[in-house]
Amino acid sequence: MTRVTIIGAGTMGRRLAFDFARTESSVVLYDATPGVAVAAVAWLRTTMQGWEAEGRLPQGTTAHALARCEVRDALPDAAREADLILENIPEQLALKRSLFASLASLLPAHTIIVSNTSSLPGSAMADASGRADRFINANFSHLGHPKVEVMPNPATSLATRDQVVGLLRGAGFIPIVLQQEQFGYAGNRVWRAVKQEVLRQLATGAVSAEDLDRSWMLDWEVPIGPCGLMDVIGLDVVRDIEMSYAEASGDPDDRPPAFLDAMIAAGRLGVKSGAGFYAYPDPAFRRPGFIEQTS
Repeated sequence: MTRVTIIGAGTMGRRLAFDFARTESSVVLYDATPGVAVAAVAWLRTTMQGWEAEGRLPQGTTAHALARCEVRDALPDAAREADLILENIPEQLALKRSLFASLASLLPAHTIIVSNTSSLPGSAMADASGRADRFINANFSHLGHPKVEVMPNPATSLATRDQVVGLLRGAGFIPIVLQQEQFGYAGNRVWRAVKQEVLRQLATGAVSAEDLDRSWMLDWEVPIGPCGLMDVIGLDVVRDIEMSYAEASGDPDDRPPAFLDAMIAAGRLGVKSGAGFYAYPDPAFRRPGFIEQTS
């Protein structure tokens, strides 16, 4: 059984725990903020039970998965026996490098580190870990979405890449493997272009978030638009990702718009805070008649 340690048990960390724990991995959850990892386990229980009730998971999955989950309050305890580290801390290069440097003396020799960064290249972080050959990026989507972009850094060994791809497939993911490193992965760069244009139009007042989402949902025949998707990701996370692009390019036009900072300052982070572009848990775009504007 693979022992997976998830560092950062917020929205994305618990999402990863969901899939790895239900597919037979042993999962350790750690978060530097007290109580977050415990809350993640409670979320796992509620969410898995909901999926069982809907027939999306076999009966008994919740009990078996939670039996394989542990919470650790100290980083050394969380890291000591890990086969795989999944890092999910905020999108700040200095913070990530500091974490990887701390892990360098704690991990077994064979441990692989996977950074779930949304934009930062592994080559900017891998050296801090002391194991660049066993360091790789893998960016995951929201719960229920199987795609994961896998991006080796120039020092990543083929054995590491293949082992990680195999583990991901075993956990039910569909890996999209980049052949070379680039800032922001592949599909994420396409999404970033969409996201940047959406934020620009909202900042100028050219269109409302609701109408822009309606347009997208009609064009692509999907149940959610870009603004709803940013709410799912977390507007604070979106802002941090945009700042990473801006810092990399040095172009002030790449900075996120001021209205996004204002939303974050007001606590409107999206799904996780109950409000963003929409109000949750019952956002307007999920209601009958949203597209037709009859609700």
